[in-house]
Amino acid sequence: MEMSFLVLPGEAPVLTYAGRPLGVLAGLEGRVTGFAVAELTVAPGFPGPPPHVHDDFDEGFYVLEGTLVVEGDGDPLLATAGSMFVAPRGERHAFSNPSPSPVRVLALWGPAAPAMKLMEAIGAVLSPDGPWDLERVAAVYHAHGSRLAP
Repeated sequence: MEMSFLVLPGEAPVLTYAGRPLGVLAGLEGRVTGFAVAELTVAPGFPGPPPHVHDDFDEGFYVLEGTLVVEGDGDPLLATAGSMFVAPRGERHAFSNPSPSPVRVLALWGPAAPAMKLMEAIGAVLSPDGPWDLERVAAVYHAHGSRLAP
């Protein structure tokens, strides 16, 4: 049976995503739930992962500070502080931060297990500035129920 828990500032387990810490507030290490939540600062100029699709989980970004560029199946949109972008499983999406300022977001995934396995694997493949080996990126996505979707 799962137990309730409180994650205090600085206590979240940390993964590395594109050279930046990804503080996992729920979804890892005894904090298992049906969903995962992580806090991430998207670096200035971060080109973002290539457009992709997750077949095994839904993904969302709630912007805490700054402006994130998000893309679904249409034109890129500006997600400002207080905005929520949701990419349901099976839907193409991407994000980036072309601005000179960092963007703080809460990232959400459900269910947690397949999403956290992908985040652990893909975070090490994406460098902070790109460019990336797209064959390697595609292989990691493929191994975790996701795929590139240009």
